[in-house]
Amino acid sequence: MSKLIEIDEKKFRFEGMKIGEIIRGGLIGFPNYEFQITGGSDSSGFPMRKDVHGPVKKKILVSKRGSGYKPLRKGQKKRKTVRGNEVTYDMTLINLKVVKYGEAELFKNE
Repeated sequence: MSKLIEIDEKKFRFEGMKIGEIIRGGLIGFPNYEFQITGGSDSSGFPMRKDVHGPVKKKILVSKRGSGYKPLRKGQKKRKTVRGNEVTYDMTLINLKVVKYGEAELFKNE
């Protein structure tokens, strides 16, 4: 299941965090929850990669199925543009995974 949360630019507190870090749910309005950053994409649609360090865009040679590439044949490689593993203000989407649940429900059945 997924949930879309829009955060105002003034309340954006993820600057400088990296993929894999744990954040408190209070930052996005879910007290007593803990979330882990699993990825994201920037305003141009380039996906984040854990193995590219820093808040940069890079063209890397990708050979295995992963973030942003699906090879058609075995051994096929392609150069793809990806974002680094650090979150910046340029990010449009940040993917989070629940690590610790709180009291309130995230998804209410209607």
